[in-house]
Amino acid sequence: MPHLDYLYQAFQLAKQANATQIRPNPFVGAVVVDEKGVVIGEGFHQQYGGAHAEVFAINAALEKIGDLSKTTLYVTLEPCSHYGKTPPCTNLILQHKIPRIVIGSLDSNPKVLGVNLLKQNGVEVIELLIPEIEKMNEIFFTNQKKKRPFIQLKMATTINGKIADRFGNSQWISNVSSRKYVHQELRNNVDAILTTAKNIIQDKASLNIRIDETIKELSVIAIDRDLDLLKPEHQSLSIFYERTDTKIYLLSNKTSDNLPQKVEIVNVEFDENNSLILDGLGEKLLQLNICKVLLEAGSKLSSHLINNNWADELIVFVAPKIIMDKQAINFIETDSEQLLSNATNLELLETKVLDGDIVLKYHFT
Repeated sequence: MPHLDYLYQAFQLAKQANATQIRPNPFVGAVVVDEKGVVIGEGFHQQYGGAHAEVFAINAALEKIGDLSKTTLYVTLEPCSHYGKTPPCTNLILQHKIPRIVIGSLDSNPKVLGVNLLKQNGVEVIELLIPEIEKMNEIFFTNQKKKRPFIQLKMATTINGKIADRFGNSQWISNVSSRKYVHQELRNNVDAILTTAKNIIQDKASLNIRIDETIKELSVIAIDRDLDLLKPEHQSLSIFYERTDTKIYLLSNKTSDNLPQKVEIVNVEFDENNSLILDGLGEKLLQLNICKVLLEAGSKLSSHLINNNWADELIVFVAPKIIMDKQAINFIETDSEQLLSNATNLELLETKVLDGDIVLKYHFT
C-alpha cells in the first residue's frame, strides 16, 4: 500500500481514543510495517499519562519480529523528543533502529523537535501533512499556540436572531431534540462550561450532563466578580450538587476564606467597563487541565470573547420562531461601530436539522 493508506490506518486508530481521557495530550495513532508491506504493529494513545501510540505499535511489532531495522513507522503526529509523563518516543525509534518514519502532522509544541532529532540520527523522515489529520488535533494545537482552551460558543436563537424576550425569558427557544444534542454532543465532550453567575442564578442552572436517565457532573467556570454565588441565599442552587471529580471555578478579583467543597476562586481582573480581562486567564485554565470549553451565556460575553479572538467555533440552533419586539435580546451585539467591510467571517463546517431546528456549526476564520 502507498504511504497515505498506512497513514490513514493510523488516523483511524487515533480516532478510537476518548478525547476527555487523553487531554491535554493529542490524538495519535501509529502503525509499523515490515519490508514486505505487512502491518506488524499498531496502536493509539489511550490515556493521559499512559503509553504513546508509538510505544504500543513498536512493542506489538517486536512480538512478531525481533529486528525492526527494515521497517517503516507511520504516525499521525511528530514523535515527542522530550521527557514528560513518559520517555521520548524518539529514543525508542532510535533504539530499535527503525530506518524510516512517515508522519501526518507536525507538533506545535516548541519542546517537540522529533523530526530534527531523527534526521540528525540518520532516520529518513517523510512528512505528508494531511489537513484531515491536523484537524483532528485542533484542540491540542489551539492550546499550544494560543495558550488558552479551545472555545465553543453555543446559542439558541429565533430566525431573526433573538436569544430571549425583553424580560430575559429564553426557556425554551430550541426544541427537545436540540437540547438533547447539547448534552450528548456538546457538554459531553468539553472539560467545562463557561457562563456567568447572573446566568446561573437567573436560570437556576445545574449545568450538568443529562443523557437519557444518566446524569454526569461537569466542571463550571463562572464569571462572578462579587462572589454572588457564595451568598447564603444562593447556597441552595442546583449548581451546588455533590461533586466527585469536577469543580466550580469562580472568576473574581475578590477572595473568600469560606469556600464550599469543590469550589475554587481563580484570580482575574476586570476593566473599567467591568469586562473580564482575558490576558493570562487561558494559561491558568490550561493548568487546571481545562482544554476545551463550551460557552453558555448571553450576547455580552459572547461578543466579548469574539472581539478578543477567544472564540474558535460557533454552534447556532435556529428555531422556527420570530420575536418581533425590538427590545428582545439580540444574539450578538456590541456598542462599537462595525462596518460590513469589517464583518467577522466564519466558515460553515456542518448543518443538520433536529425536528425543525436548524443547527449551524461554524469555525471562526
